[in-house]
Formats: sequence, C-alpha cells, structure tokens
Amino acid sequence: MSSVKTYIIIAAVVAIIAIAAAAILLTNNGGGNEKEDDTSVDSYSSSPVLWIRGNSDGDKDIDADDVRVINAVIKAGGKAGAYPWCDANNDGVIDGKDASAVQSMIDGKATTLYYKNIDGEIRSFTVRDGVNIVAVNKCQAEDVLIVINKDPKSKIVGGDQQVRKYNNEVALNFGTDPSKGEVLVTGTSNGEVQAEVVSTLIKTYGHVEICLGSAGSYGKNLENDFGKNPDVSIVRLPSWEEGTLSGVMTYGYLFGGVQKNSCWQQAEKYYDWYMSYYEPIVKEVAKIADKDKPKILTVYVENCYPGATNKVLSKTSGDYERSIECGGNNVGDYFGTGYVAFTPEDMAACQKTRGLDMIIVEPSGIYGEGGEQAVKDAVQLGIDQVKGYVNENTAIYSLSFMVTAGPGCPASFVFFAKTFYPDNAVFKNFDTDKAFQEYLSLIGWADRSDVSKICSYGPGYPAGSS
Repeated sequence: MSSVKTYIIIAAVVAIIAIAAAAILLTNNGGGNEKEDDTSVDSYSSSPVLWIRGNSDGDKDIDADDVRVINAVIKAGGKAGAYPWCDANNDGVIDGKDASAVQSMIDGKATTLYYKNIDGEIRSFTVRDGVNIVAVNKCQAEDVLIVINKDPKSKIVGGDQQVRKYNNEVALNFGTDPSKGEVLVTGTSNGEVQAEVVSTLIKTYGHVEICLGSAGSYGKNLENDFGKNPDVSIVRLPSWEEGTLSGVMTYGYLFGGVQKNSCWQQAEKYYDWYMSYYEPIVKEVAKIADKDKPKILTVYVENCYPGATNKVLSKTSGDYERSIECGGNNVGDYFGTGYVAFTPEDMAACQKTRGLDMIIVEPSGIYGEGGEQAVKDAVQLGIDQVKGYVNENTAIYSLSFMVTAGPGCPASFVFFAKTFYPDNAVFKNFDTDKAFQEYLSLIGWADRSDVSKICSYGPGYPAGSS
C-alpha cells in the first residue's frame, strides 16, 4: 500500500522533477515528442497528499508553484497522459486553460474541482458556500469533523449505524426530522446509504455531500442512484491508516471553497500536527538497521470481536502498517501475505524461526465508552492464545481503533515509537497522552480521558493473567 512517507518525500522534490523533466523534453525531443512511458510520468501522481487535479507539484496546497509547473510542462509540450495532475480542468490536454483553472483555485473563484477518489477514479466536486455531509463510517466522521468543526455553514446531516453508535463521542443530534437539524440514520447496517434518506436530505437542505470509502465496501449503489444528480456530491476518499492525511487534506480543500475558509485552515492545522510527530519518527527510524528493530506481529484472535478467528495481519494486510514505519520489523510474512490463519503452534514456530518480541492484538472496532476494558480484554485473549507457545518476555499489546486507524493515528505513531525504542532521545520527549489530547482538540471535542486508558500493554504477560 502507499505510505505517507512516500507522499512526504515526493512533496519535497516533485516540483523540481517536473520542471527538470520539462526542460529535458525541450532539449531532447524538440518540444513535444516525448515517450509516454513510466520515465515521463510524475511518480507522485498515484498518491499525492492533496488529491486535486491542478496540484501539479504534489504538496499540501495549490499555489503559484503549481502554475509554474504547469507552464513548464506546457512549454515542453507535455501530455496529460504523462502529467495527469497538471490537467486541472480534466479535459485531456495540458494548456493555458489549466494554468487559468489553477489560478482560479488560488483566487478562491473555482466552481468545479476534479479529484482522484479512493477507487482511482477522477470525479468532480461542486464548490459550495457550506456543505451538508452524510458521513459513512467512524473514520470519515472524524475526518470531516476536523475540517468543519469551526465552520458554521457546514454540518453532518446523516450517518450510518456505525456513526450513530459512535455518537457518544461526536455528539450528533440523531433524530427523524432534518428540518429541526436532526441527523438522519442512512442505513440499518454499517456502510449502507438508503436512497430515500438521501432524497429527504436533498429536499431539506438543497444539496448533500456523501463522504465514504471504496464502492466495494460502502454505498455500492450510490453512483447509480445519484451519480447524475447535481445536488449530490459522492466523495470517496481514503480515511483509514494508509490515506488519512491525503483524505483530510482533500476534504479540507473541497469543503473549504479552495483554501479560503476555516475548513482549509483546519486541514492545515491537522497536517502540521500530523507531521510534527510523523517526520521526526521517520527520520529517527531511518537510522536504525533492520537487525536492530523489534520483531513484531499484529493479529486478530478468537473472540476479539464477534466471529473473530486467529489471523495474522502480515505486511500486505493494510492494518497496523504504521507500526512498521515507526520502527517495527513485521515478521508476518513468515505466515504468508494478507490476513492469514494461525494456530498457537504456528506462532511458536515463527518465534523459533524468525524471533518474536511483540504481539499487537487487534480489538476491532473498539472505541468510545468501554474502550479501556475492551482493550484489556483483547490483551487477555491474545495471552490465552499464545501462552505456553511463545516466550514469556514477548510483550502483548492492544490499542483502541481511536488511536490506530483514521485521523487519530499519529497518537499510535508516538506510542509505537516510544515502545519500540524507549531509550531514543527524540522519542523520550514525546507523550502519547498529549498527542491524543491534541487530536481531540483538533476534532472539536476533548472530553475523553487520556489515551492510557485505551492502551494496554506488557512487557510480557500482564500481572495476574491466567
């Protein structure tokens, strides 16, 4: 999966690469006969921080640098197939209209934006003065709350059952009368969005923005039901670990009337907070040899959520991959790739063959009230599965989804970095509880107790375990 580390590195250098590439094309090809192969494609284009066409230098905003890159590509005769993010108006040609489109974004006058969604599709978004949001799934609700919590013209007007369950944290006024500002439940199961609910919201508010993830998991029929309706914007952006930053930044840009109001300002604050932890962690981890990194596994265990079975989350699973970027050596590839079933005997063989310092137990979906006990229960379930099969010095950890997935994940970066390397001088200055409180402030609510109550950890088997 794409990593934020890639985004950061590319954001720093892609403008130079793009302009240099344009100059090379002018020199070598007479101004427009370049090959449209991988060497001429700006490599960040598959996963920029800000997923907006026109963000030609691949950083966290759209500004004069993007106009300069587009003009350089135009001068070189660059094609949209090779430089897709320069095609700001999405017409398949890179020309002066694209530079003008980006200038209109800078001036806050753009009315239509084109962005890449989580399914790899280029979609349009109508810029409005305030948005009415249907947020489907917990992470999406957090993403949009970060960017709209200081914007009186924007609000969440609908959410699925998961968001409703999560409501003790986000304090939405769920009910059945949208004319009174009540938030409607869009479906009876997570990820469901009923067409009649959306139609009711359109009649009440005039337009709605439906924020959700991939069509394979959420609102599968939305494009068929509302894809041609000008009053509906279906915004599918990443909001899980892998794409949290790009998702929040793009939401801030779309909702913020292109960098001109509080939505964008909140997105920038989130970016700065995210990077304040992520960048120094990545920098320190780069100094550490693989042989010196703790060997870790992340797992589901039986009964950690209803129907759960023993499964290892290996390097391609997508979950807890941030622990790798924070210096963990995931040995899950011993079992295979993706989500792989394991037995206690398999765990013992992994330890003997590869070594094993730490097991992180996934308490899937645990957040809100009861989170502390649920995470402790997850640790105990992990112990029950591996005790007697792995070394008693193997640490057993579990963290709530509140800090491992979605926009709160930098708090888990801090937790992992400090846990993996307790003697590191940089990480010693970090405080996991402080990072989590900073996140709560960003999202607009800060009534949770400290993050320590939703993290439970060793080292070794916790005292009193059976």
